Amino acid sequence: MAIRLLSIHDLRNIQTASLEPCERLNLIFGPNGSGKTSILEAIYLLGRGKSFRSAYSRRIIRREQSSLTVFGKTLSANDCSDSLGIQIKEGKFRAKINGEIEKKSSNLASLLPLLLISPDADKLIKGSPRQRRRFIDWGLFHVEHEFLPVWQRYNRILLQRNSALRQNNGSVLDAWNDQLVEAALKLDQFRRGYLTQLVEQTQCILPKLLEIEACDFRYLPGWPISESYEAALIANVDSDIKAGFTQRGPHRAELSMRVVGRPAAEFLSGGQQKLAACSLLLAQASVFNLRREENCILLVDDLPAELDTRHRAKFMDLLYSIGGQVFVTATDASSLDISGYPNKQMFHVEHGVITAEKRDGN
Repeated sequence: MAIRLLSIHDLRNIQTASLEPCERLNLIFGPNGSGKTSILEAIYLLGRGKSFRSAYSRRIIRREQSSLTVFGKTLSANDCSDSLGIQIKEGKFRAKINGEIEKKSSNLASLLPLLLISPDADKLIKGSPRQRRRFIDWGLFHVEHEFLPVWQRYNRILLQRNSALRQNNGSVLDAWNDQLVEAALKLDQFRRGYLTQLVEQTQCILPKLLEIEACDFRYLPGWPISESYEAALIANVDSDIKAGFTQRGPHRAELSMRVVGRPAAEFLSGGQQKLAACSLLLAQASVFNLRREENCILLVDDLPAELDTRHRAKFMDLLYSIGGQVFVTATDASSLDISGYPNKQMFHVEHGVITAEKRDGN
C-alpha cells in the first residue's frame, strides 16, 4: 500500500499543497512550526478519520477558514487504485471513498492501513492498559477479518450486562452472561494468536535497538487465569452489582512487558522506553506485512530528535528493512543519513509551503 498523491487545503498553516511521495522513504524536513507534522496529520486523517494531535476538529483548520480538505490517491500491492477524501466543515466530518460518501472510519482504515511512531510513543510502555489493548486490537483489525464483528458484539453485550447489573435483574443477567462468555472467549482467542506472532517479531527487533537482558511479555486476559471466564463472572457478580458494571473480561486485558523480572516502565529509562515502544510498533508493522502480504504505511514524527546518532541509524535501518512506504519528519535533513537507501524523496517545508527536493544519487 502506498500513497501516490496527497493534496492538502487549509490544514493548520498549510493553505494549499500537493505532493507525490515515492513508494518507499519520504523525508520531510523543516524548522519547528513549519508544517511538516501537518503532512503526517493529513495522511492520518485519511486513514483513521481523526487527528492524532487534537480531539477538536476546529483547531486543525487554518486560521480564519471555515473548512479543510485532504485528498489522497493510493495504490495497493495488487495495483488497485483508490481515492480518499476528507472534509471538516463547521465541526462536521465527511469522508468519501472513490467519490462515494463513507460513514464508517473502519472502511478508511481498511483501505489505508497506517501506523504512527511519535515522540510520545513511550505511552505504549508507561501508559494505561487501555492503550496497549487498542494497540493489539488495531493489529487484529487488519489481519483477522472476523475480529471486528466479534469485538463489536462483545462490547454490545457488555453494555447490556452492565445495564442489567445496575437494575439488579438476575434473570436477564444470566442470559447476558452466556452470550458474553461466548464472545469473550472468541475475542481472547484472537488476541492470544496475534500476540504469539507479535511477541516473536518484537523479540527479533528489540535487541537491535536496546541492549537489555531478559525481556519477556505476558498476556493477562482480564480475569484470573486459574479459572474460566464463566466462573469468574459468577464469582464476581455481587461485586459487579455493587459497582454497576462488569469488572472482569477482555475489556480489562493487559499486555505486560517485564525486563529482568521488573515492569518495563519501572526498569527502563525514558529513552529506553521510547526504543521499546518503537520495537513493538515496528514488530506490528512486520506482522501486518507478513499476514497481509502487503505493507502498511509508517508515519514517524520527529523521532530523530529523541535518539543519539547510533540509535538513529539503527532505527532507520530497521524502519527501511521492514518494507513499505515511510514518512519521516526531522528539523534538519542532515540529522538522518539516508544516502544508502534506494527509492527516496525529500520534501522541504517552510511556513506551510512544501517543496520537493532530491538528493544526489537518488
